[in-house]
Amino acid sequence: MKYGLLISGLLAAAANAAYAADSGVTLYGVVDAGIASIHESGPDGVKRSVIGIVSGGLTDSLFGVKGQETLSEDLSATFQLESLFDVATGNLSDKDIFFSHSAWVGLNSQHLGELRLGRQHTVAQQFGSQLEIASWKDMGMGATFKASDNYRVSNAVNYISPSLAGFSFGIGYSFDLTGTQVNSSKSPMVSTGLQYSQGPLLLVATWDKTYISDAVLSGGKKPEAWQFGASYDFQVAKLTVGWSRMKNGYAGLDGGDPSGVGLGLGAAEFINGGQEDAYLLGLAVPVGAHGTILAQWSYAKPGWHWQDGAKPGAGQVGTLGYVHSLSPRTSIYAMVGLATRYSLEDQLVRGQGTTTRYMAGMSHKF
Repeated sequence: MKYGLLISGLLAAAANAAYAADSGVTLYGVVDAGIASIHESGPDGVKRSVIGIVSGGLTDSLFGVKGQETLSEDLSATFQLESLFDVATGNLSDKDIFFSHSAWVGLNSQHLGELRLGRQHTVAQQFGSQLEIASWKDMGMGATFKASDNYRVSNAVNYISPSLAGFSFGIGYSFDLTGTQVNSSKSPMVSTGLQYSQGPLLLVATWDKTYISDAVLSGGKKPEAWQFGASYDFQVAKLTVGWSRMKNGYAGLDGGDPSGVGLGLGAAEFINGGQEDAYLLGLAVPVGAHGTILAQWSYAKPGWHWQDGAKPGAGQVGTLGYVHSLSPRTSIYAMVGLATRYSLEDQLVRGQGTTTRYMAGMSHKF
């Protein structure tokens, strides 16, 4: 596919003021890059160090087009198309999917809620990720709370209700996470969420479950994930806490593949009847008019045994960082992160050591 022609077409359409005004179309994006020093002690004592440019240190680097058309006083047609790219190389982050970040169309009503069709976040991800304090690359909330990781699912339909006395709910269904939606081999996913938001208080509960077909993975696994959390903004600081239980692998198929299963479910022992509990604690403290200190810690406790009967140790991911806004669209940042007995690529892996990361960079929105 000639991606250059498509990008040129999108830019030309968004730049046409008359077209944009009539249809409500907006071209937008984020360019985020930094310098990172990463030192990792992997399984069996293998050590690795990397120093260089990193893309999306604080926020994913992306470009997109979104828009809406007013159909009536309380109903609008909406759409969004987004692509991720790597600032360090200029390449698309996913060479197989052009609009890897979002590709959906829907209807939105203030009184009836919103319906979306296409590639998008799950309902659990949308609700749960609101608890995240620090979104550092590979070390944010989604490192251990995989149901809130920054991932999308294809072939999906989502409904989010309007807020009523602070309460809202959502339900989503992907017809097939793994393939072409053929009835004999498709692996559907259900995602639900309930939240209460009133002033400084936010309460969240979510549930995901995926029904993996026997044709995709022998034995037809059913990974699922629960999430519960709360946040409160005290003005002088914002505090967030959370808990998640994941069973039979990662429901979003967004984890690592240390056992070579090929689906992003995690370790084989986890997939075959194991469970994992994750805990989250985050704190954001404003500093002056333009700065914020971000501290976040998560703990992942496996509930299975390795094949030889040994019990795996718990993993931890902790970060401390600072973000300073130079303008409403431009920020600079610095952070330090530490992961112990936890792989940022494959999660809970036998023999995993420690990973440290030091990073500084800038993020610009357009």
